[in-house]
Amino acid sequence: MKRLALFALVGLAAAACQSDRIASPSNAAVAATDETLAANRDGRDALPGPGEPGLRVMQYNIYLGTDLGPILAATTEQDFLVAAVRAYAELQQTDFPARAGKIADQIAAVRPDVIGLEEAAIWSVSAPFDPTTGQGAPAVVQYDFLALVLDSLQARHLHYVAASVVRTSDVSAPVPTAFDASGNPTAFALVRFQDGDAILVKAGVHFRDAQNGKYQAFIPLSLLGTQTGLYRGWCSVKVTVDDRTFHFVASHLEAENGQINYLQAQELLGLLDQVRDPVIWVGDFNSGPGVSADFAPTYALVTGAGFTDLWPVAHPHDPGLTNGPADGVGALDANGVLVPYPALQLTTRIDLVLLRDRFGRARDVHAAIFGNQPDDRTASGLWPSDHAAVGMVFELPGHRGFAYRDRW
Repeated sequence: MKRLALFALVGLAAAACQSDRIASPSNAAVAATDETLAANRDGRDALPGPGEPGLRVMQYNIYLGTDLGPILAATTEQDFLVAAVRAYAELQQTDFPARAGKIADQIAAVRPDVIGLEEAAIWSVSAPFDPTTGQGAPAVVQYDFLALVLDSLQARHLHYVAASVVRTSDVSAPVPTAFDASGNPTAFALVRFQDGDAILVKAGVHFRDAQNGKYQAFIPLSLLGTQTGLYRGWCSVKVTVDDRTFHFVASHLEAENGQINYLQAQELLGLLDQVRDPVIWVGDFNSGPGVSADFAPTYALVTGAGFTDLWPVAHPHDPGLTNGPADGVGALDANGVLVPYPALQLTTRIDLVLLRDRFGRARDVHAAIFGNQPDDRTASGLWPSDHAAVGMVFELPGHRGFAYRDRW
C-alpha cells in the first residue's frame, strides 16, 4: 500500500499545481503560412487559405487524458484502488488545459467550417466520499474538455459553437486521498469520467437539426460486481456552407472489440440510409486501411456502402497515419511520474473523413495531418493528443444552390 500512497500523492500534488487558465496561443502556429505548414508536415500539400473556395472540415480525437484499461480489468479491490490512483495521477499530469491550447492551435491552422471531436471528456470529483455508503460531497467538474477547447479557440479569436454533443460511457471510481502510517487509505474522493463526442460549427455558419445517440451494441462491464458498459455514440447536424447543405456526422467506434465496432458502424449506416443530402462522416473509426483483421471489416463495410474515403483522393501514395500502438501522450514511471513520449509513433490511419454524395465525387480535395510535429507539443513536452488531426478542404459535387431534400 505504500506505493499506492505514493501514486496518490503524485496525483494530488499535480492537481494542486494545475491551472485551468487557457494556454496562450502559440505565435508560431497562429502566424504560420501554408508553405511553412507544408514543410513541417513532410511535404504534404498545404491546405488552401481560409479565403479560398471549398468546404473546410476537420477530424480530431483529443484523448481522454488517462488509461482506464487497468480499472476496467481489475478483479480485486486492491487492484482496483491501485489502478484508480494511477489513472487519476496520469489525468493530472496529461494537463488538458495546456493540451487544449495546442489543440486550438491545430484547429487555427485549418480554420474548419465544421469539426468532429472524440473523447471530449468531462471529469468530476466528489470529495470527501465514503465508499462504504456511496455518499459524498456534491461533485465539482474538474475538467470539461469541450469547454476548455472552446475557450482556447476564443482566446485565439476563433469562435465556434458546440452544435451537437453525445455523452456515452460514464464510469466512477473511488480514489484514496489520505493514508495512515501503514499506507492504508483513510479518505477517498469519487472521480467520475463521462466520455463524449461533439461537433463544433464555426460562428456564422448555419446549422440545424442536431441529433445524437448511443449505439445499441456495446461492451458489458463489471466493476467489482457493479454492472455497467463501455458505450460509444454518434452525433450529427445539418450544415449549410455557401448555399450547399449537407449532413455532418461524427462518431467514435469501439476500439476493444472488432465485432462490436462492425455492429456500431452497421447501425449508423442504417440511420444514414434515410438521408438524401450529401453526408460527411468523420470520426475515430478504429478501422481503416491495413488495420488488424478483426477490425478491417468495418472499413470495407462503410466504403462499400457508398462512402468515399477522401484522404487517398488527395494523397494516393501517402498513408496519412494518425494513430499508433501506444495510448496516451506519455507513460507513468515506477514512481507514478508521467514521462512524455519523445515522438508520436503513428502506424495506422483510423481517423477518417468520408463523403457520400449522389451527385458524384468531391472535387479539388486537399488534406493534411496536424498535431504530429515537435513544435506542436506543450511547454512540458506533451503532444496535443495521441491521435494526429486530419484537416481537409474540398468542393462538394453537383451545382451550387441545388435544393437537396432529405427524410431524416
